[in-house]
Amino acid sequence: RQRLRPVVVFDLLVNNADRKGSHLLIDAESHIWLIDHGICFHVEDKLRTVIWDFAGEPIPFALIEDLKHLSSLLDPQSELYAALRLHLSKGELSVLRQRADWLVQQGSFPNPHPNHRPYPWPPL
Repeated sequence: RQRLRPVVVFDLLVNNADRKGSHLLIDAESHIWLIDHGICFHVEDKLRTVIWDFAGEPIPFALIEDLKHLSSLLDPQSELYAALRLHLSKGELSVLRQRADWLVQQGSFPNPHPNHRPYPWPPL
């Protein structure tokens, strides 16, 4: 279960609107694979996930450091930004960086938004 914390941070960053239980695969070496990311990176908050287990808990220090590093790499002058710009709009990249900075500032996993549907359908 604890290995899902980075998955949750990833979903928060990419604004995953469709994280279902069947979108997590574990291989023979116990590696977790995340699949089906067709509904991600929208500029509007559309987060829907079945993984709300950590809501309200602190984000581990190592993941906070990773978020800080990612934010620095999302500068419009960076190589990563240029590579991502081939696939994402400027607005999507801007909001991606804002989400990384927001998570660092919050320091904890958010709770589901009270006015949005927090779970995808169907959940499997």
